[in-house]
Order: sequence, then C-alpha cells, then structure tokens
Amino acid sequence: MMNKKEFLKSQQECADMLGITLKEYNKDCKNTKISLRRTRRKKYKYDNSILEKLGLTSKDLLVRRI
Repeated sequence: MMNKKEFLKSQQECADMLGITLKEYNKDCKNTKISLRRTRRKKYKYDNSILEKLGLTSKDLLVRRI
C-alpha cells in the first residue's frame, strides 16, 4: 500500500513522463472516459484456415474418451 507521499511522487513521475504539469495530469485523470464499444465483447467468426495449413480437420480436434 502506498502512503500519500509515495502516491504524489508517483503522480508527479507520470506527469513528467507525459510532459505536462501535475495539475493538468490530475485534470486529465478525472476526465478520462472509457468507450463502451471497446468494452463489449465482439463476436468472432472462427475459421479453420490454420487447420488446413497444418493438414488437419475440425474433427481431429475432438477429444476422444476411452
């Protein structure tokens, strides 16, 4: 756990890396927004092209229990 002095030092280092003042850094941190489009899971369409390159089929991936 960080104490207040370490936290302020960490914030100052981040602001210095970005080339802005600590005041601007804190303002930007408060105004940060996350796009909802990126947080939603996208539906992916899977293809078997890699299997074809390896000379396999999707049936070869099935687990057989003995």
